[in-house]
Amino acid sequence: MPRLIVKIPYTKGRARKTSAHLKNYVRYMATREGAEKPLPPNFRQKENYTRYIANRPRAEQVSDHALFSSTDEPVVLSQTVKEVANHPGNVWKPIISLRREDAERLGYNNAQAWKNLLTSFSVEMAQAMKIPLEQFRWYAAFHDEGHHPHVHMVCYSADGKSGFLTNEGLAKIKSGLAKEIFRQELTEIYSRQTQRRDSLTAETKNVLEQLVQRIQDGDPESERAGQLLLRLAEKLKTVGGKKQYGYLKAPLKDLVDEVVEELANAPQITEAYGLWCKLREDVLRTYRDAMPERLPLSQQKEFKQVKNLVIREAVRLGEYLGYFSLGEIEEETMQEEKENLQVSAERSNSYAQYALGKLLLARGDKEKGVHWLTAAAEQGNIYAQYFLLHLDDFRNQLVRQGVARLFHHLGNLFLEQLPPAGQGVKMGTDHKLRG
Repeated sequence: MPRLIVKIPYTKGRARKTSAHLKNYVRYMATREGAEKPLPPNFRQKENYTRYIANRPRAEQVSDHALFSSTDEPVVLSQTVKEVANHPGNVWKPIISLRREDAERLGYNNAQAWKNLLTSFSVEMAQAMKIPLEQFRWYAAFHDEGHHPHVHMVCYSADGKSGFLTNEGLAKIKSGLAKEIFRQELTEIYSRQTQRRDSLTAETKNVLEQLVQRIQDGDPESERAGQLLLRLAEKLKTVGGKKQYGYLKAPLKDLVDEVVEELANAPQITEAYGLWCKLREDVLRTYRDAMPERLPLSQQKEFKQVKNLVIREAVRLGEYLGYFSLGEIEEETMQEEKENLQVSAERSNSYAQYALGKLLLARGDKEKGVHWLTAAAEQGNIYAQYFLLHLDDFRNQLVRQGVARLFHHLGNLFLEQLPPAGQGVKMGTDHKLRG
């Protein structure tokens, strides 16, 4: 069961029965005393809700009733009941409940504490309910129930027009209240989180150094990532326009995601990502019962940056491969077109075969390029022989370097979430609590 429960039902306006329900509800929540009583028969009618939150047992009374608002002036119950009952728009009826042990420990076992909380939170609440702050009106009463102390509220827009509460808005209210109520405990959580991240920093740096070394040694764990990166590089050579994830077609996006997931399969990255998820859940568990699904790293929005890093490395790889193939022959073939090289190559000119082979490789025509390089090498062309001998070595070296850079980038995404050195826990914690 979550430590904080927030429910926000609402009553639609512009109906006679709605007016009666709200009138009674405000009066009831403000003035109810003594033993728990069954709700009156017309509780579901509009006027009852005002009476309910004012009258119910163990409602802490600030005068002759328990109703309070953000001002220091006493709430006039009869005036408030009339105001709420005659309101033409929607009226929201939040119920905010804590467990008894949390209310006692954190000091939310009295009306004044709740008044202070709700007053300070009214800006965020109005924003979440899409009501201009100057139009936002609310009243509440604290009910000191045995196992779940809680407050009942009525909220609405004075103009009778504004106000709309979405699921996203409800989630913001829940998380915002949790951060305020459990601020001290959350500070301790973030402090522990920072300490664990400090440890993760050193571990990640060491892990990345080991990964780079294993990659350069032909570690089989990175072999598939390299193959996928090379395939992506080859496909991107034929893509025009912006080479960014959002602009790619679905098949290429799938290939980028596959590269990311292959990187994430490295045991060290899996461990780091699991720790990141757990730290986030430590906070969410304060006000949520069910935790969000742990998405694959490629689908986690906080790590979406790595997708464009993958694309950047693939483009870099394609450019390097193309430059190596074209660089030496760019000037030599300036005056000769491909057709002329083709004619000379077919006449067994070994240099033409060598030049044509490199040109075709640069343009992505690997099979034909290797064919002409092989023909030149068989005729004793030492350049073609050397090129064929080291072609795969050079290509593999570039791939390994690309994959190594990606591991560095991915590790840096974890490191970037750490508080800057020398600024301590407070800055990171305050930022989290404000967010």
